[in-house]
This record gives sequence, structure tokens and C-alpha cells, in this order.
Amino acid sequence: MKRILIILFASVLSLASCKKDPKQPETLDAPATIIFDGYASTTSGTYSTYAASTPTVKGTGSVNIVLTYTGDVRTLTFTTLTGSVVNTLGTANVSGGSYTFTRLVKDLRGATDAPLPTSGTSGSVVLTVSATLGDGQVLKRFFTINITG
Repeated sequence: MKRILIILFASVLSLASCKKDPKQPETLDAPATIIFDGYASTTSGTYSTYAASTPTVKGTGSVNIVLTYTGDVRTLTFTTLTGSVVNTLGTANVSGGSYTFTRLVKDLRGATDAPLPTSGTSGSVVLTVSATLGDGQVLKRFFTINITG
């Protein structure tokens, strides 16, 4: 019994004398950041179905959103979900800096979706931006596009 206690005491001492690794700070930094219109807090924008302030031809208005990103981004993919339909709006290969998402407002909705708002009414779609990083990881950010008729 005495021998077991000596061995146990020696092993506890040897473990206690081991040098511990210093604590490493935990970081929660995202490997990439997607920013709309140059402002990190921007999550929505309002766009008209008409290109001019005096309505002429409905559906000629466009959405122009500048996406600024940091980190290793390989591709940006744009989709909207309206009803139960996912509308794929395209994928862009990128190499750093920024990308301008430009589409006609009428093209944000699929063929089976509800029609564009009529004059005096409004609707909205959520643009999903998926960034595929160089290591294959995918990050998503959402932008609400408010459509006025």
C-alpha cells in the first residue's frame, strides 16, 4: 500500500511540474465581411419599378447595390426567395475589392411569383448573397429590397 501511495505521489508531482501552455485569446472574426452600399449596417433599400421619377414604362427601374467585401472571396451568388420559388439571379467570380449587383427590379421575381406592385402599392423581396471563400466555406448575408410601384 505504501508503494502505491509513493508512486501516486510521484506521478502527481511530475504532472504538477509540467509547464502549461499560455492561454490563447479566442477570436470570433469572420474570414470575410460582406457590406452593402459601403455601410455594414445597411440591410435594406427601396427601389422603384420605374426608371424615372415620372412613371413611363413599368419594370424599367433597376437595383444597383455595391457589395464591398474583405477576405478571400472566390464567388458571389445572388438569389431571392419569393413564395416557394428560389430565383437564381447569377453568380459572379471575384478577386477582391467590390462588386456591383445590378438587375432590373422586374427580374427579381420569378415567372410564377406575384406580379410587381401596381402604382401606389409596394412589395419586397429578400436578396441572399452567398460568398464562397477560397477554402470552400460559404457565408451568407441578406438584403431586403423594398419595391415601390
